[in-house]
Amino acid sequence: MFSSIGWGEIFVVFVVALIVIGPERLPRVIEDFRAAVFAARKAINNAKKELNGEFGGLSEEFSDFKEPIAQIARFQRLGPRGVITKALFDDDEEFMGSFDPKKIMSGPTQGSQHRNYAGANRVECPDSGEPSVAKQPKETETESIKDTTDNPAVELPKNKFDDVI
Repeated sequence: MFSSIGWGEIFVVFVVALIVIGPERLPRVIEDFRAAVFAARKAINNAKKELNGEFGGLSEEFSDFKEPIAQIARFQRLGPRGVITKALFDDDEEFMGSFDPKKIMSGPTQGSQHRNYAGANRVECPDSGEPSVAKQPKETETESIKDTTDNPAVELPKNKFDDVI
C-alpha cells in the first residue's frame, strides 16, 4: 500500500505534523499512531485466521476443481507447439523436437548443388570489343506513327466534355 512512498515524502509529512501539531504534543501523537497501526494489523490477522478456519472445509470440496485448473495452466505455459504435441502425440516430444524450420532452411537445398556460384553474377561482354548500344527504332515505325496522328482521315473518339471546355 505504501510501497511508493519515499524518504522525502515521509520527511515532508513529519515537518508538516511538527508545524501543525507542535513539538510538545508530537511525541504523544506518534505513540498513538503507532498503537493504532499495531491494532489494525492485529485485527486483520485475526480476521484472516477466522476466514481460513471457516472456509478451510471448503478446500476439500474445491480439490476436485484443482486438477482441471492446473491442467489449463499447464497448457497455457506450453505454447502452441507443446499443446499440439501433447494433444496429437501423447507427450511424445521426439516428433516435434526434430522439426526445426530454421535448421531445415539453413541447410543446402537441391538446387544449390547444381548452381555455379562463381559465375552467377557475372555478365559476359560480346567478343566484338565494341560497346553494346541499344537498338534504335526503325525510321519506318516512327514515320508510320507520325502519319496516323497528322492524317485528318483518322478520327479519334470525341469526349463528351470537349464542348464544355
